[in-house]
Parts: sequence; C-alpha cells; structure tokens
Amino acid sequence: MRSFRSREAIVKSKEIYINREVSWLQFNERVIEEAEDETTPLLERLRFLGIALSNSDEFYRVRVGMLFDQMLVDDEERDDKAGKTIATQLKDTLRATRKLLPRFNGTYAQIMEAMRDFGVQQIRWDDPMEEIDRVTLEDAFKHQVAPRLAPFVIEKNSPLPFFENGEIIVGAALRTRKGNERIGLISLPDDIDRVIYLPAETCRFILVEDMIRMFAEKVFHKFTVQEKTVFSIIRNADIDGDEGIYDFDISLKDTMAKILKRRDGLAPIKIKYDGCDCPELFSYLSRRLLIKKSQTFAYDTPLDFRFLTQLEHDLPADLKRALCFLPHVPAKNPSLDENSDMIGQVLKNDILLTYPFEDFSAVITLLRQAAADDQVRSLHITFYRAAWHSEIMLALIEAAKAGKEVTCVIELRARFDEGKNIDWASQLRDAGCQVLYGVPGHKIHSKLLLIERTDDKKICLVSTGNFNELTALVYTDISLITADKNIVNEVQKVFEAIRAKTFVEYTEHLLVAPLGMKNRLIEMIEGEIEKQRRGEPTEIILKLNSLTEKEMIDKLIEASQAGVKVKLIIRGICCVVPGVKGETDNISVRSIIGRYLEHSRIYVFGVGQARKYYISSADLMTRNLTRRVEVAAPVYDRACQEKLQHILDLELSDNSKARILKPTGKYVRAPRRQEDKLRDSQQELSDLPR
Repeated sequence: MRSFRSREAIVKSKEIYINREVSWLQFNERVIEEAEDETTPLLERLRFLGIALSNSDEFYRVRVGMLFDQMLVDDEERDDKAGKTIATQLKDTLRATRKLLPRFNGTYAQIMEAMRDFGVQQIRWDDPMEEIDRVTLEDAFKHQVAPRLAPFVIEKNSPLPFFENGEIIVGAALRTRKGNERIGLISLPDDIDRVIYLPAETCRFILVEDMIRMFAEKVFHKFTVQEKTVFSIIRNADIDGDEGIYDFDISLKDTMAKILKRRDGLAPIKIKYDGCDCPELFSYLSRRLLIKKSQTFAYDTPLDFRFLTQLEHDLPADLKRALCFLPHVPAKNPSLDENSDMIGQVLKNDILLTYPFEDFSAVITLLRQAAADDQVRSLHITFYRAAWHSEIMLALIEAAKAGKEVTCVIELRARFDEGKNIDWASQLRDAGCQVLYGVPGHKIHSKLLLIERTDDKKICLVSTGNFNELTALVYTDISLITADKNIVNEVQKVFEAIRAKTFVEYTEHLLVAPLGMKNRLIEMIEGEIEKQRRGEPTEIILKLNSLTEKEMIDKLIEASQAGVKVKLIIRGICCVVPGVKGETDNISVRSIIGRYLEHSRIYVFGVGQARKYYISSADLMTRNLTRRVEVAAPVYDRACQEKLQHILDLELSDNSKARILKPTGKYVRAPRRQEDKLRDSQQELSDLPR
C-alpha cells in the first residue's frame, strides 16, 4: 500500500496552496481573457470587461477592505494556507491589480476600434472633432445636462462632501481670479442617461461624464479650470451584517437602515480615475480620504460599464445581431408538462431542471398552480436574492391571498441586496405571509421550497441557485424537484429548525450545514480513500464556485496521495495547486468562463452504479460550512443522475472555454490538438432539443 504524508506534514508544505486573494485575481484575469477572445461578439467582449471591473470593485469593497481592517489589528497575521502575512497579501493584491490595468485598458481600446467598422464610435472629451459636432454637443449639454447638475466648489482645506460608493464624479482643480485654489466636484445625477448620441447615420456617442468634463469650464465659469478628470471612490464594505439584526420584530427596518448607512460611510479603499493624473485634485483627495498612491488606479475606460445596457437597447436590430450573442431561448424540460398538474407529475417522477438551458418558468408555474390548488395547504420557501420585479414573490402573495399558509425565510444579510430583501419582506407580510429572518449569527443560504397538500402528500425543490428569474437567464444552476419522502421530510426538518432558530443536527439523506455537511463530506472522501486501499475503483468530482476551506483541501490532498482521482471544476477561487509530485498528483483543476456564469455545485463520489450524486447551494468555503445554513440534496433518480453526469462529462471535456490550473499555480487554456473536436460545454447544453 502506498504511503502518504500525515496532515501535519501537509500543513507545512506551502507550495501546494494558493493564497485566496491571489486565486481571486487569477479568476478575474480569466474574465479579462474572455474579453480578449476575438471569436466573441464585440459588445459581449465589452460586457466581460464590465464584469471584470465590477468584480474588482466588489473584491476591494469586501476582501481588500477586510485586509485593511485586519492590518489595524495585526499586520503580521498569516493566512492558513500559503502562509502570507496580511501586509504581504495587501501588497501583492495592489501590485497585481495595477499589473492588469494596461491589459484591461488595451483590450477596451482594441474593442472600440473594432466597433468603428460597424459604425459604433465613442467620442471622448478630448478627441479632435468637427465644429458641427462640438456645437451639437454644447447645445445638448446646455439644455439636457447642465440644468440637472449640482456642482460643489470647496476650498482645498475644506472637508470633502460625501459621495456614495462607486458614484461617478467629475473633478476639477480651480483658480479664482486672485489665484486662490479651489476644488470643483460634480456627481452624476442618478436618473441621467449615460449615453448621449450625436446626429449621424452611424452610432456615434459620448458618455455624459465625458461631456461634463468637456464643458467643465461652463459649469465653473467663475474660475479658471487647471485640471479635470473623472473619478470614483470605492469604499470598504467589510461590516458585520449580523450586528443588532435579531432585535427585529419592531425595529427591523431601522436596524438594517443603520447598518446600510454605516456601510455606505465606511473608509475609502480605492480610487479609480479615467484620464490624466491631476496632481492638485488627487493631492486633495489623498489628504481628505487618507488614500495612498498605491490605492489609486488609472483607467483609459469608463469607470463602470452600466452604460452598455442603454447602448444595446438603442442599437438597430441588425447591429445587435452583429455585436451580441444570438438570443438564447431556454428549452422546456421534456419530462415536465407545465400545462397540466405539475405537483401530480412530481409525485410520480423526480424532475431535474438545468438553467439557463431549461426554462425557469417551470418554477413560477409550479408556484402559481400551488396558489390555485385547493389541495395545497402550505408553502415554505427560502430567499437569498430575488429579482426586483419577482414573479416568484407575486405567486407567493397570490397563494397567501388564496388562504394558503405561506412561510418565507428571507435572508436580510445577503450582501448588497439587503434593501431589496427588506422591501420584499414588507410586501409579503402585508399580503399575509409569515416572514422569518433566520438563525442568529448564520446566514440562510440554502435554496428550498416545500409544498404540502391536505392529503399529507408533499413535494420539495432544492436548488443550487436563487429563486430569481433574472439570474436564471445568465447563471448555470440546477434544481431538483422531488416527492421522495426521505428528502422531503428532511427538508421539512430544515424549515422547522429555522423556525425554532436552531440547527439540524442529524440527517440521513441531506447534507446540512453548519453542523452536518462538513463531517459528512469528509466521511465520503475517506470512503473513497478506503476503497482505493482495497483496490476498488474510486473517483471524486466536485463542481464548485470556490474551494478555500483548509480541512477540506487537506482531505482531498490525502485522497490524492492515496491514489484517488480528484477532478475539480472550480469557476473562481481554488486554493490548492494540482499535480505537485507526491502531494497532489491525482488532483486536476479546471475553470470554465463562458457566456453564462457557472454557479451550480455538484458533488460526486464513486464510479459507475455506485456513484453518489449531490447538488448543493454550498461552496467548500469556511463561511459556507460553518457560518451558513446550507443544504446538499442527494439525487437518487437514475435519469436525473445521468443528466448530471452528462453536464460533468461535457465540462470535463471542454476545450473551448476551460482553463487548466498547472502545478506552477498558473492557468492555461485547455489543450486542443488540431484533430480534436471543439467542445464548448455551455454551447452544447444550449443546443438541447426544443
């Protein structure tokens, strides 16, 4: 039998771990790679750049903000995997962000140059232009934009007005006629159009912030404008959302409002600016915001890409076809007839839905049918993120008005969605639903639906993603709808525990965090190790968003050393290095970045008929396994298992959008020989029969 190192030895072997922040930055680099891919339509390439920029801002708000907070306590504290100090992690993160900027800026310039061939041209504030264009823009500024602006003029030693996180601001260094220094600041009104078009047969446009910068002298006409730029402040959002939450029956809205207000006012972490480095203005900002030079980043692009929504909406149909992905129409699940009794169908057969390849409308229809079904007694559901105009929520409100008992568990601490969830909680309560807010100190991240009938028959739905019809169009997720009594009864146990503000301690079929999931997963990994020792065939496949939990990583390393093949499909953060001799030889890691955000979590243990399949809301991260209520559901139905295996087989053979993590810790495109068929897993799943 092959010997392998003890866990203590593994802990000391730092070369097999990747620091979490480094791995996240690698993920965002892969997103930028998609923007560089010339086989992708141009507007979609811009969208990938927008995703990368938005990702970076959120990363700074959350992770980098946390590192800055930890620096104040102990800058020599080390992460538990790669052994880097907080100070080193911060330094590496800032350096890596700056290193990616020329690539980001260059990709934007290349795409916009290519867009000109289609008649789409962005005009920048300092571009040379014909007099007729300048007159047209000046007239538009005078009548459409200037009346809506509220400029600030402040002395250089005066306090800085408060600006919201990520707000776009036009800044200027000013001089009075007497030579005194002033600072001029203009924030963009919330409801103003970002895209201003010039009259032309083609699509020529300027962004409104560039227009304001162009005519800043007209706004600050009493001053001489010395410098001008566009900038945005990214603030720390590392705040404990649990604080004060559970004194909520009377003061819930007040408590959450205080927490959100406190977050919005947290310390700046990053300044990004578009254009020249304006020494006077940034000297002022640095002093007032306590920002170092290393925390400012120069972009030759817009500071956010939300303008793409307006641009795409306004494009003629022929240009949309040329510049965007072809519209995708989700298929109807062939095992489910939405025009007949869906609960009756689920009582006979399990259903596995795969989004966005299959239509999320099945879930909405199921709830609407339940609301109108006299045999349905109650509905119980968990919410983490819902759409603003949610058909799911409206169906639940219909059910409550029809006299059903409707219980909605709403997670108020879903980061950056708190306000939306508070609003829905109020509407549901007003409609007669019972609204619960979860368990103290733990987020409810599981995605569960339980429907009970008067004849005591029940069905449940367990999903890897949110009950959100908008994200179901762009996130890959999986829902299991089943009447299996073993699963249904344990889902009911989860709801009962949430109601009692406690945790499920034991389940036979579901894996439930925070008390049972981690240990059960470790047991199943150990089961594969034991089978390997007996000479039986073994395999572990884990499809995740992130893998960071140290004990889980060490157990997978142990399995690799024992000879178990461990295949990891991880979209984002992966803190283990595969293929290191004697350590992770049997671990492979691939990441798929494509048209849709890979979001489903699938756990598979074993081979052939003995395989155990689970779908889950949980990544293998410390927060998921110890600080959240998460659920993984077994998939017992053979047809559903085959469907899951088909997804995994496609992703494991993807040589179009997959990247492979090498023993060097670097990601490379999945290799493809000239004779190999091009395999794009998302495209093949999109091509399901309709």
